[in-house]
Amino acid sequence: MRIADGGPISNMSEFKVGVVGTGFAASSHTEALRRLPGVEVTGVAGSSADKARSFAVAHGIADGYGDWRELISQSSLDVIHNCTPNYLHAEVNAAALEAGVNVVSEKPLAMNSDETASLMAAASAAGVLSAVTFNYRHYPLVRQAKAMLDASERRHHFVHGSYLQDWLLYYSDWSWRLDPAAAGRSRAVADIGSHWLDLVQYITSDPILEVCSDLHTVHERRLRPHETGPTFTATGAPSGVAVEIDTEDIGSVLLHFVSGARGVFSVSQVSPGRKNRLFFEIDTLAWALAWDQENPNSLWIGRRDGPNQQLMRDPSLLDAAAAKLAHFPAGHEEGWPDGLKNFCLDFYGALRAQSNVEVYEPSFATFGDAHDTMLIVEAILASHRSGRWVEVGKGKGG
Repeated sequence: MRIADGGPISNMSEFKVGVVGTGFAASSHTEALRRLPGVEVTGVAGSSADKARSFAVAHGIADGYGDWRELISQSSLDVIHNCTPNYLHAEVNAAALEAGVNVVSEKPLAMNSDETASLMAAASAAGVLSAVTFNYRHYPLVRQAKAMLDASERRHHFVHGSYLQDWLLYYSDWSWRLDPAAAGRSRAVADIGSHWLDLVQYITSDPILEVCSDLHTVHERRLRPHETGPTFTATGAPSGVAVEIDTEDIGSVLLHFVSGARGVFSVSQVSPGRKNRLFFEIDTLAWALAWDQENPNSLWIGRRDGPNQQLMRDPSLLDAAAAKLAHFPAGHEEGWPDGLKNFCLDFYGALRAQSNVEVYEPSFATFGDAHDTMLIVEAILASHRSGRWVEVGKGKGG
């Protein structure tokens, strides 16, 4: 029985989960869910019955569906993980909410702020639990940085960093994310920059007020292959049809925060050698904190009046909330799959607490958080068009 039905779940040690999608995100979610107690992935839906069946066999899932609507209609389902391409996010999320199913959605929540606002209202009305996979919140040393800032009397004054990749460096590199009809009007900012934006606001508890951006498309034409492969994989020998590209490969954005702090970040999907480098540094009058996702088990602490430090991921040295996210002893490295696992532990912990009417304070990103991030992305697009500072919430239609 679902939370929305107003009664207890039939078996409190087990949640029945459906995954919509068969790509990189779907496989990552499925593997993370396998590591959770009391959670069973019972079905998967793909763009075709063949894809769904192949995914189900590969991951040991009982049922595969060629239509996600059929999966959502299963009466035993407690949660949907929406791992579809961006253009389907709003439709799948809305259908799951209407069916009273709890929802975990990949980001972006939808294609624009009108859709995200509608989903935020629908989730509230449905009375189910909903979350968006801004999973970088769930690394132990990210939580440590937040705990240190929360406890400090010295406010931050400068937030800076970047999110850099190289998987779209070449003219022949292709992905569905290059098609605005499938992915949206923004690419690099919406796809990976949104993670950075959510993360620094979460750590500092300081919303972004206004932005000034400069975006650029390095490859104004790309070779679209006749057959496409999975995200982050090489397309092989160049062949296909040249198509126009009007979404950004790179961008730089100046930021003003509500507190008065300043910030700047850069985003790129064409930086050679950078595979998935999300980096931030947060400067206060006492110290600076810096973290790099490609080296996630270390937090740099910079000081003017003493030696700098490298705080390693050691549960015995971390704040209590951060230590809960470190599942192995010091020296046993944890990374991206473990951050996604921690996100899922947080969501299902909240779901279990809600069904037991227990107090629980989740840290995952809500539909409201994802709506706020969409407003920032739209403001960044509007700022690039106008060449001016744009207040968040006033860049609609980007």
